[in-house]
Amino acid sequence: MKKPYLTFFLSVIFFFLVGCSGADSPESVSSDFWQAVKDNDMESAKQLSTWDTVEYLKILKADKLHPERFELGEAMIGDSQAEVATVLYTTKLGQSGVKVPGVTILVRTDQGWRVNVKKTLGSVVKQSVGNVLDQLNSFMQEGINELDKTISESINELGKALEEGAEELRKELSKSLLKPQNEVPPIQTPKGVQI
Repeated sequence: MKKPYLTFFLSVIFFFLVGCSGADSPESVSSDFWQAVKDNDMESAKQLSTWDTVEYLKILKADKLHPERFELGEAMIGDSQAEVATVLYTTKLGQSGVKVPGVTILVRTDQGWRVNVKKTLGSVVKQSVGNVLDQLNSFMQEGINELDKTISESINELGKALEEGAEELRKELSKSLLKPQNEVPPIQTPKGVQI
Protein backbone atom coordinates (compact mmCIF):
# COMPACT_ATOMS: atom_id res chain seq x y z
CA MET A 1 0.00 0.00 0.00
CA LYS A 2 2.80 2.40 0.74
CA LYS A 3 4.33 1.98 -2.70
CA PRO A 4 1.51 3.69 -4.74
CA TYR A 5 1.50 6.63 -2.35
CA LEU A 6 5.24 6.94 -2.59
CA THR A 7 5.10 6.85 -6.41
CA PHE A 8 2.29 9.42 -6.44
CA PHE A 9 4.13 11.62 -3.98
CA LEU A 10 7.40 11.45 -6.00
CA SER A 11 5.46 12.22 -9.22
CA VAL A 12 3.88 15.29 -7.67
CA ILE A 13 7.28 16.51 -6.44
CA PHE A 14 8.82 15.86 -9.88
CA PHE A 15 6.13 17.85 -11.69
CA PHE A 16 6.36 20.62 -9.12
CA LEU A 17 10.14 20.85 -9.56
CA VAL A 18 9.88 20.80 -13.35
CA GLY A 19 7.19 23.51 -13.22
CA CYS A 20 9.34 25.70 -10.98
CA SER A 21 12.53 25.15 -12.94
CA GLY A 22 11.63 27.80 -15.53
CA ALA A 23 11.29 25.35 -18.41
CA ASP A 24 8.09 27.12 -19.39
CA SER A 25 9.04 30.62 -18.24
CA PRO A 26 8.39 33.57 -20.55
CA GLU A 27 12.15 34.02 -20.92
CA SER A 28 12.79 30.40 -21.95
CA VAL A 29 9.80 30.31 -24.33
CA SER A 30 10.98 33.60 -25.89
CA SER A 31 14.49 32.25 -26.30
CA ASP A 32 13.25 28.97 -27.81
CA PHE A 33 10.86 30.85 -30.12
CA TRP A 34 13.51 33.24 -31.50
CA GLN A 35 16.05 30.44 -31.82
CA ALA A 36 13.50 28.46 -33.89
CA VAL A 37 12.80 31.52 -36.08
CA LYS A 38 16.54 32.15 -36.51
CA ASP A 39 17.04 28.49 -37.51
CA ASN A 40 14.04 28.62 -39.91
CA ASP A 41 12.40 25.90 -37.82
CA MET A 42 8.88 27.22 -38.26
CA GLU A 43 7.30 24.00 -36.91
CA SER A 44 8.96 24.56 -33.54
CA ALA A 45 8.08 28.26 -33.69
CA LYS A 46 4.41 27.28 -34.33
CA GLN A 47 4.44 25.10 -31.21
CA LEU A 48 5.58 28.11 -29.18
CA SER A 49 3.02 30.52 -30.69
CA THR A 50 -0.61 31.16 -29.90
CA TRP A 51 -2.81 29.29 -32.36
CA ASP A 52 -4.55 32.45 -33.57
CA THR A 53 -1.28 34.22 -34.52
CA VAL A 54 0.63 31.36 -36.20
CA GLU A 55 -0.11 32.81 -39.66
CA TYR A 56 2.14 35.82 -38.88
CA LEU A 57 5.21 33.57 -38.76
CA LYS A 58 5.48 33.88 -42.54
CA ILE A 59 6.41 37.54 -42.05
CA LEU A 60 9.32 36.52 -39.81
CA LYS A 61 10.48 34.02 -42.39
CA ALA A 62 10.86 36.78 -45.00
CA ASP A 63 14.45 37.74 -45.76
CA LYS A 64 14.10 41.36 -44.67
CA LEU A 65 12.83 40.54 -41.17
CA HIS A 66 14.59 37.23 -40.63
CA PRO A 67 16.92 37.64 -37.65
CA GLU A 68 20.45 36.26 -37.75
CA ARG A 69 20.72 36.64 -33.98
CA PHE A 70 18.77 38.00 -31.04
CA GLU A 71 19.21 39.25 -27.49
CA LEU A 72 16.65 39.04 -24.71
CA GLY A 73 16.48 41.54 -21.89
CA GLU A 74 14.29 42.28 -18.92
CA ALA A 75 10.99 40.43 -18.53
CA MET A 76 7.80 41.89 -17.11
CA ILE A 77 5.55 39.02 -16.07
CA GLY A 78 1.89 39.33 -15.14
CA ASP A 79 -0.75 36.71 -14.39
CA SER A 80 -1.84 36.17 -17.98
CA GLN A 81 0.61 38.19 -20.09
CA ALA A 82 4.36 38.71 -20.15
CA GLU A 83 6.71 40.96 -22.11
CA VAL A 84 10.37 40.22 -22.72
CA ALA A 85 12.59 42.99 -24.10
CA THR A 86 14.03 41.73 -27.39
CA VAL A 87 16.58 43.02 -29.89
CA LEU A 88 16.79 41.35 -33.29
CA TYR A 89 19.85 41.70 -35.53
CA THR A 90 19.82 41.17 -39.29
CA THR A 91 23.49 40.17 -39.40
CA LYS A 92 25.76 37.79 -37.55
CA LEU A 93 27.83 38.89 -34.57
CA GLY A 94 30.69 41.19 -35.56
CA GLN A 95 29.04 42.45 -38.75
CA SER A 96 27.27 45.75 -39.12
CA GLY A 97 23.59 45.56 -39.86
CA VAL A 98 20.19 46.60 -38.70
CA LYS A 99 19.35 46.44 -35.01
CA VAL A 100 15.60 46.02 -34.48
CA PRO A 101 14.39 46.55 -30.90
CA GLY A 102 11.04 45.29 -29.73
CA VAL A 103 9.20 43.25 -27.15
CA THR A 104 8.26 39.57 -27.28
CA ILE A 105 4.70 39.40 -25.98
CA LEU A 106 3.53 36.14 -24.46
CA VAL A 107 0.19 34.97 -23.09
CA ARG A 108 -0.49 32.17 -20.63
CA THR A 109 -2.48 29.36 -22.24
CA ASP A 110 -3.51 25.86 -21.15
CA GLN A 111 -0.26 24.66 -22.75
CA GLY A 112 1.87 27.22 -20.89
CA TRP A 113 3.39 30.49 -22.10
CA ARG A 114 3.02 31.10 -25.83
CA VAL A 115 4.22 33.95 -28.06
CA ASN A 116 1.55 36.23 -29.53
CA VAL A 117 3.29 36.70 -32.88
CA LYS A 118 0.94 39.46 -34.07
CA LYS A 119 1.48 41.66 -31.00
CA THR A 120 5.20 40.90 -31.00
CA LEU A 121 5.53 42.02 -34.62
CA GLY A 122 3.43 45.09 -33.78
CA SER A 123 5.83 46.02 -30.97
CA VAL A 124 8.82 45.55 -33.28
CA VAL A 125 7.24 47.79 -35.92
CA LYS A 126 6.24 50.40 -33.33
CA GLN A 127 9.74 50.48 -31.78
CA SER A 128 11.38 50.59 -35.22
CA VAL A 129 9.17 53.41 -36.44
CA GLY A 130 9.86 55.29 -33.23
CA ASN A 131 13.62 54.87 -33.72
CA VAL A 132 13.40 55.95 -37.35
CA LEU A 133 11.39 59.03 -36.38
CA ASP A 134 13.90 59.86 -33.64
CA GLN A 135 16.77 59.53 -36.11
CA LEU A 136 14.90 61.56 -38.72
CA ASN A 137 14.18 64.25 -36.12
CA SER A 138 17.86 64.27 -35.16
CA PHE A 139 18.90 64.58 -38.81
CA MET A 140 16.37 67.36 -39.35
CA GLN A 141 17.61 69.22 -36.28
CA GLU A 142 21.17 68.89 -37.54
CA GLY A 143 19.99 69.99 -40.99
CA ILE A 144 18.10 72.94 -39.55
CA ASN A 145 21.15 73.91 -37.51
CA GLU A 146 23.31 73.66 -40.64
CA LEU A 147 20.71 75.61 -42.62
CA ASP A 148 20.58 78.26 -39.89
CA LYS A 149 24.38 78.45 -39.94
CA THR A 150 24.46 78.71 -43.73
CA ILE A 151 21.71 81.35 -43.80
CA SER A 152 23.47 83.29 -41.04
CA GLU A 153 26.75 83.18 -42.94
CA SER A 154 24.98 84.24 -46.15
CA ILE A 155 23.26 87.11 -44.38
CA ASN A 156 26.59 88.22 -42.90
CA GLU A 157 28.22 88.10 -46.35
CA LEU A 158 25.28 89.97 -47.86
CA GLY A 159 25.53 92.58 -45.09
CA LYS A 160 29.24 93.05 -45.76
CA ALA A 161 28.63 93.35 -49.50
CA LEU A 162 25.88 95.94 -48.89
CA GLU A 163 28.15 97.92 -46.57
CA GLU A 164 30.96 97.88 -49.15
CA GLY A 165 28.51 98.86 -51.90
CA ALA A 166 27.11 101.68 -49.79
CA GLU A 167 30.63 102.93 -49.02
CA GLU A 168 31.54 102.93 -52.72
CA LEU A 169 28.28 104.72 -53.56
CA ARG A 170 28.97 107.33 -50.89
CA LYS A 171 32.43 107.90 -52.31
CA GLU A 172 31.02 108.26 -55.82
CA LEU A 173 28.35 110.65 -54.65
CA SER A 174 30.84 112.76 -52.73
CA LYS A 175 33.04 113.04 -55.85
CA SER A 176 30.26 114.58 -57.91
CA LEU A 177 29.70 117.23 -55.29
CA LEU A 178 33.30 118.47 -55.59
CA LYS A 179 34.47 120.45 -58.58
CA PRO A 180 36.14 118.46 -61.26
CA GLN A 181 39.88 119.09 -61.15
CA ASN A 182 40.55 119.33 -64.89
CA GLU A 183 37.67 121.64 -65.75
CA VAL A 184 38.59 124.90 -67.48
CA PRO A 185 37.47 128.00 -65.59
CA PRO A 186 34.90 130.11 -67.43
CA ILE A 187 36.20 133.03 -69.42
CA GLN A 188 35.41 136.32 -67.91
CA THR A 189 34.41 138.97 -70.32
CA PRO A 190 34.36 142.67 -69.70
CA LYS A 191 31.03 144.27 -69.19
CA GLY A 192 29.08 144.93 -72.23
CA VAL A 193 31.10 142.58 -74.50
CA GLN A 194 29.30 139.68 -75.97
CA ILE A 195 30.90 136.51 -77.03
